Amino acid sequence: MNLLLLVLLHVVGALGGLLLRKLRLPAGALVGAMLGVMIFNSFTTLAPSYPHELRILVQIVSGLVIGTRFSRSDVQSLRTMALPVIVLVTVLLATNLVFAFLMEHFTSLSFMTSFFACAPGGVSDLALVATDFGAVMEHVALLQLFRLTLVIIVFPPMIRAMLKIKQPGNHLDQREIPRANKQTKSLRHYALTFLCALAGGLLLYVLKIPAGAILGSIVAVAILNVARQNAVYPSSVKVLVQIFAGTYIGSKITAQTFLEVNILLVPSFILTLELFVMAFLTAYILHKVCRMDWATALFSSTPGGIQEMGLISDELGLQTPKIVLMHTFRILAVLGVLPVLAGLFG
Repeated sequence: MNLLLLVLLHVVGALGGLLLRKLRLPAGALVGAMLGVMIFNSFTTLAPSYPHELRILVQIVSGLVIGTRFSRSDVQSLRTMALPVIVLVTVLLATNLVFAFLMEHFTSLSFMTSFFACAPGGVSDLALVATDFGAVMEHVALLQLFRLTLVIIVFPPMIRAMLKIKQPGNHLDQREIPRANKQTKSLRHYALTFLCALAGGLLLYVLKIPAGAILGSIVAVAILNVARQNAVYPSSVKVLVQIFAGTYIGSKITAQTFLEVNILLVPSFILTLELFVMAFLTAYILHKVCRMDWATALFSSTPGGIQEMGLISDELGLQTPKIVLMHTFRILAVLGVLPVLAGLFG
């Protein structure tokens, strides 16, 4: 029964994803799948829990897609990223602290709950860490989910409109090898790329590295692509991984989520304000101090997940390697520094 419901969940996600993709919306497959499953879950109590193993596999394949964006020239340019990373982490954590005090002052939430709810980290990771400091895990998870949903739905089209980024056409991706007269070679390269992603993702996951599955996959495929320049994947994989990622995010939102609206309405407003301040203030500083272009600065400063921001920036044709690197250090800094700050200010 659970298997049938899980299949149904992905069918709903696929229909929503393909619909919005057909309408040529930014990250349409991911956003459409998420919205479709959200609506489905809101009207049924039969929604199954998303399998942990499938989520890890989706993260690994997402890392595969993102990792192919790394080339030799990208690796050379990453040597200059030390200052932008320091600026990003400093501004984000300072903003986090300021808005945590504001949320505590203007709402009924405790400082610890507000502190972890405002943090620019992962939904599940922060919710689990928050319980160790006496925060209300359910409220942290819901507000973090709200943040991620807002980032995915609002920021990509807003940034694309602001910066006049054109929607990529249907041109041949240089990471994909045409099927005609190269099918055998393509299949060999597909298999090699997938095995590298799987090995790297599982290794860092087993070592319990934060976001290890996706980071390990990105690193392994990036190394393959830099060394041999033949890391490739079928064109359909990018769409499929967006649909699966959107389905997973949407599966976290149920009818129970909306019952918490009264308690979390004001915190959600404060969190929305924090998102815009965090993104645009950090991007402005990165642009002025580090001479980073606006598109890269904004996507690097927008606190979405590595998986989601990497896939969206890849679809929009931005400097994905730099953006992924910035978000990687953001996640590591949040998980490493946040508990220390919580102990100091809690």
